[in-house]
Amino acid sequence: MQVKRYHAENMKQAMDAAIRELGSDAVMIAHRKIRRKGVKNLFRKPILEVTFTYDPATIPAVKKAAPVFSQPQDDLHLGGSTDKGWGQRSKAVPATTVSNEQFEQLDNRISSFEAILTRFIDKFEYVKRDFAYDYPEEVQKLLGKLIEAQVREDIALNLAKQADQILRQQPGTTAAEIIEHLLLEQLGRAKPILHKKFTQKVILVLGPTGVGKTTTIVKLAADFAVKQKKNVGIINTDTYRIGAQEQLQTYADILGIPLQVVYHAHELDSAMEYMSDRDIIFVDTAGKRPGDEQHKDDLLDIVRVLKPEDILLCLAATTSNSSIKEMVDTYGFVDDYRLMITKLDETKYRGSLVNISWYTQKPLAYVTTGQDVPDDIEIADIESIVKQIVRD
Repeated sequence: MQVKRYHAENMKQAMDAAIRELGSDAVMIAHRKIRRKGVKNLFRKPILEVTFTYDPATIPAVKKAAPVFSQPQDDLHLGGSTDKGWGQRSKAVPATTVSNEQFEQLDNRISSFEAILTRFIDKFEYVKRDFAYDYPEEVQKLLGKLIEAQVREDIALNLAKQADQILRQQPGTTAAEIIEHLLLEQLGRAKPILHKKFTQKVILVLGPTGVGKTTTIVKLAADFAVKQKKNVGIINTDTYRIGAQEQLQTYADILGIPLQVVYHAHELDSAMEYMSDRDIIFVDTAGKRPGDEQHKDDLLDIVRVLKPEDILLCLAATTSNSSIKEMVDTYGFVDDYRLMITKLDETKYRGSLVNISWYTQKPLAYVTTGQDVPDDIEIADIESIVKQIVRD
């Protein structure tokens, strides 16, 4: 048996080419989309690469001489490299005449099946890493829920092992009760911003680009100014993004809140003097990129001059598990802060909150649940978060 690949615009063209050259006994064993080479093809849609297996002895002489749609690559014997990776392998299909609509239906079904199988493997990937540990059935079921909620694998396994040990010592309890207790213990109590009368509080807001720091500051400022009747001011040090300045200025004008833009650390003192009558001052900062030492120094200068009573680190609930550590480590030079989780409405999973809390060991303060100002922000409801993870 041998293998040939064809490049075509769609599946039907590839199948027709294979039939013309290899005969109707050829069998499709893989397909994938690949990018065309060359700058001129940068914005063109990918081309389809289809791999067939065939027996040279079954090809009629007339087939061997027939023209083909696309020049195939050199013959590759089975067992050699066919570049078949996960997500590219499909069920063997005889190369017979099929309509374009049937091809599209088949391709959609294959893609759907591959997506389902990939999610299944991702969900139960932990089994092969921890197969030696024999969990009771109820603990195993909850372990699956934790993984499904996007709780990081090592954290989920740690919680499951703790739950199993407690369950053995206290057989009267349920695994669900134990897991809920462990999660509540990990997340702790929410710690929102509190303001004492006749004092001034400076709140510094940090976070990577794109997590919604500016919008979050506006929501908090509106909440304290409109709902809690506090005198609020905003200092903007994010002078890198013109859009952020314009957005803050627009909202500040609507809310009647003074806004000061600071370009250098030595201007902070005069900005604070201008805000001397404010109860609460929110300070917006530019997003820090990993390894940006200059930006780190700038933030340290702001901390040194303002001496903020509270620091909020904004992280998005949609942040992937692989990115959480990198983002948190980027702000490792900050000694103390609370967590502001944004974009909670953009994901149904709550595991990222557990992952962030586990890695930072810092308390949650607020979560944002949309774009409306000032409504779509609330104090983190720890019990609700835990119930969504364990019970849903």
